[in-house]
Amino acid sequence: MEILAVEGFKIYGLKTRTKNADEINGDGKIPALWAKFTKEFYDGKSEIYGVYCSYENGVNGLYDLFIGTKSLCPGGEILEIKSGKYAVFSFPNEPQNVAKFWGEIWKYFESSKLKRAYETDFEKYLNEKIEIYISIK
Repeated sequence: MEILAVEGFKIYGLKTRTKNADEINGDGKIPALWAKFTKEFYDGKSEIYGVYCSYENGVNGLYDLFIGTKSLCPGGEILEIKSGKYAVFSFPNEPQNVAKFWGEIWKYFESSKLKRAYETDFEKYLNEKIEIYISIK
């Protein structure tokens, strides 16, 4: 894990509102959002971002998930990643294990001196790895 200052930037794509309990119990909206994004909006080349924002109540409440790229997606929505300080975690490029990676991050913050800001957190999908950026106070 490393701490980075990130400048804000825009991404273009699709969003949904969900909560972790629904995603864990199999009633989630995330798989359908990913399917729609990759079928209708993804150009096959750009880095993909999965952005978590508009948190209602931290880990337990509702939040928006926005999936997009820096490339303009006709018919999509626009989201701005907020500038700020982020804790960045790197994992192997194994999208099927993203839920497990988030579990490791949640466990890390249970005992860390760092505190989550619950502003914009995001996954950045690269060829060789997945980076997860957590906004911190």
